[in-house]
Amino acid sequence: MNLFILVLLLSSTLGHCIPEETFSLLWKEEALPHFQGMNHGYLTNTQGMKLKYFYDVKPENHKNLILVPGRTEPAIKYAELIYDLRHWDHNIFIFDHQGQGESERLLKDHHKGHVIHFADYVRDFELFIDQVVKPRAASDFYLIAHSMGAAISVRFMEKNPDFFEKAVLSAPMFELNTKPYSEQVARYFSELLILARRGSHYAPDRGPYIPEEDTFEVNEVTHSPVRFEASKYLFTRFPHLAVGGPTSRWVNQSLKGTRNIDEIASKIETPILLLQAEMDLIVKPKRQEAFCKKANCQFKLYPESHHEILMEKDSIRDKALTDITAFFGF
Repeated sequence: MNLFILVLLLSSTLGHCIPEETFSLLWKEEALPHFQGMNHGYLTNTQGMKLKYFYDVKPENHKNLILVPGRTEPAIKYAELIYDLRHWDHNIFIFDHQGQGESERLLKDHHKGHVIHFADYVRDFELFIDQVVKPRAASDFYLIAHSMGAAISVRFMEKNPDFFEKAVLSAPMFELNTKPYSEQVARYFSELLILARRGSHYAPDRGPYIPEEDTFEVNEVTHSPVRFEASKYLFTRFPHLAVGGPTSRWVNQSLKGTRNIDEIASKIETPILLLQAEMDLIVKPKRQEAFCKKANCQFKLYPESHHEILMEKDSIRDKALTDITAFFGF
């Protein structure tokens, strides 16, 4: 490695973000090994499913950060974010939702995103907090949750309104984009498919994850080619992590679980920072905005951002991390 590249790599690690120009090397040689060095284990949920969790706890840390991924996202996909935040004086906890990552699936086809009840996700999160987080951390809990993970976290906060000191919700899945159908039509249609015993089948026009079809040009989640390729690398290098389209039951349960989610905002005492992606094609913005108006909430819009704000191009991602750091006061 020549001197110029060495200096560039070292200087890039001094900030809180890995820049795109050195991303490919640092992600594989630094971020991934850092994640893989975390403690890990399994807990068994009320359905008898084994859920994988990861944590990094140091005796000198008195603050605790819980990360909650979105649909299809394995915990390891957050290796970059965890690496970026390694200098914060906090412990980190993250787990794989049932049906994805290294947690157990309900169906033989591990590509199907499936759940029996949306409340099952919430119960899993409560169990993770009770069995993994609380025994290792006494207080000062902070949250960063993305998309489906944000919807799950809000349902948790409904029951535990002051558990978190502060919470960041990234592109929260409060209203799915069900185009070309309205939300109501999609809910009724998915109900009919369940009645027809097709609830465990892929939702219409959805199917398994096919790497050859997963190209940067057609992706709807990020403008960053290197971060897109990093995610794809995980699903091709570790095929058991891949999740494809949702089932009709997942769609139905998610629509039911988020239909009135803005109405519980006033019950939550936790200060919230809500990050909205201007070019989001996965979730719609109106219910995010309605939620934030009713909650103790700061709102940040990221122009030109796709759904995965924390995995976007540098100009967007760096701004989001700066906003999060300022909000937490770390």
